[in-house]
Amino acid sequence: MSQRARVWVQFAAFSCDFVAVAGGTWLAFLFRFSEPIAARIPIVTGLPPVDWYIWLSLAFGVLTPMMLLVGGMYSFPRQDSLLDELASVFKYFISAYTLLLAALFFYRGASFSRLTMVLIFLFSGGCLMLVRIAARWLRQKLYLIGVAVRRAAIVGEGEQALPVIHHLERHPEFGLKVVGSISYGKVAPQGLERLGSVNKAGETVREHRLDTLIIAPAAEDREVLPELVAACYGVNIDFLYLPELHPANGRPKRIFEVGGVPLWTLKENPFQGWMGIVKRIFDVVVSVLLIILTLPLMAVISLAIKLNSRGPLLFRQRRVGLDGGEFNCLKFRSMAVDAEAKTGPVWAKPGDTRVTAVGRILRRWSLDELPQLFNVLRGDMSLVGPRPERPEFVRQFEEKIDGYQERHRVRSGLTGWAQVNGLRGDTPIEARTEYDRYYVENWSLWFDLKILFLTVRAVIKGENSY
Repeated sequence: MSQRARVWVQFAAFSCDFVAVAGGTWLAFLFRFSEPIAARIPIVTGLPPVDWYIWLSLAFGVLTPMMLLVGGMYSFPRQDSLLDELASVFKYFISAYTLLLAALFFYRGASFSRLTMVLIFLFSGGCLMLVRIAARWLRQKLYLIGVAVRRAAIVGEGEQALPVIHHLERHPEFGLKVVGSISYGKVAPQGLERLGSVNKAGETVREHRLDTLIIAPAAEDREVLPELVAACYGVNIDFLYLPELHPANGRPKRIFEVGGVPLWTLKENPFQGWMGIVKRIFDVVVSVLLIILTLPLMAVISLAIKLNSRGPLLFRQRRVGLDGGEFNCLKFRSMAVDAEAKTGPVWAKPGDTRVTAVGRILRRWSLDELPQLFNVLRGDMSLVGPRPERPEFVRQFEEKIDGYQERHRVRSGLTGWAQVNGLRGDTPIEARTEYDRYYVENWSLWFDLKILFLTVRAVIKGENSY
C-alpha cells in the first residue's frame, strides 16, 4: 500500500466521520423541532436560531474525527474485529461529546435543552456507527480487488507461519497480502517466491515496496530477529512477530490476531499516513508563528554579530537528516571565520576560544539556533526530533553504535528528547542515541508538545550549552 493510497484512505475515512457526526447533529435538530415531536413535547423557549445548530454541527463534526485521529482510529488496514472497532470508536466519541458539553457549559452565547443534547448524542453517535460499518464493508470490498492492500513478506522458515499465510490467502479482506519470503536458504519456504536474504532485508523492502514483515523463525534460527533489525535500520517497515519464540531485540507495541494466531507488532512507521501530515502541519504553523514573533530579536542578533566580528551573518553547515539525506543547517555565526581551518571537524568544548563574545551569549541561550526555524519551514527539519549531526561524525557513529541509523527514520529536530534530558553538546553519543531511538519508537503529538515545553526549561538551565 503506497503512502499516497494510505493518505487517501485515511482522508476519506476522516471525511465520512465528519459528515456522519455533523449530519447526525443536524438530524437531531430537525427531529426535535418537527411538528409531530413538537406537538408531543412542547417547545417552551421558542424556536432557537438555526445558526446555533449549524455551528454546533460543524464543531462537533470536526471534534469527533480529531479525537478518533488521536486514538489511532485512522490506521488502516485494521486487524481488529468489527465489534472491537465500534467499541473503540464509541469510546472516543464519548470523549468528544464530553468535551462538547464542557465547552457549551462555559460558553453562554447559546443554550441548548437537555433533550436536544440527548438527541444529538443518539443521532450523531448512531450515524457514526453506521458509517463505520459501511466503511469497513467498503474497505473489505476494495481489498478483495487489490486496492490499498499492504504488501507483506514472511521472514524465516518457521512452520508457525503456515496458518497465517493460509488464513490471509482465504481472507483477502484483511488487507494484507503475502508476496514472498525473506530467508537464509536459497529456496523459499511455504512455496513462496524468495525475495532476498535476511542480511539484505532493508534493500529487499525498498526494492519490492514492502509494508510489513511477518517474522517466523525456525527453531534453529533464533537469532534471525537481531540480524533482521540491524538490516532494517533506517527503513520504515512494520514488524509483526509470531511469538512462539521470545524476541531477542525490540519491544512488543501491540498484539492482534490473524486467524487465531497472535502477532506482535515490534516496529512501525511512526509517521505513516495522517500522523505524518499532522506533524508536518504542526511544524509549519508553529515555525511560522515563531519566526514572526522572533523577527525583532533576530534583527538585534544580526546587528550584534556584524558589530562584534567580521564575517557572514549566517553559518551554513552540512548535516544528515531524514533517510540519511544531507541538507544545509542554518545557524547564526557564533565563532570566528574559518574556526575549523586548523582542527578540522570537532565539537565545541567549554571555554572554546573560537567562540566570539556575542556567540557565547547566543550559545548560552540557544539563540544561534533560531535560523533553523527556516529549515523547519522548508521541510529539512522538524521542531522536534533527533538533532542532526555532521556527515563526518555520522559515518563514525554508524560503525561504532548499533542502531544509530534509526535516528534517520524521522526528520531531524530543532530540539529533541535527548536534549531536554541534558544530553547536548559534548555528551556520550551512545546515551543520546538511546534517547533518540526511544523518541522514534514512541512518537506522538503529545510527546512533541511535552518536549517543546521541557525545552524552555532546558534553555533556562543552560546545561552543556557552550
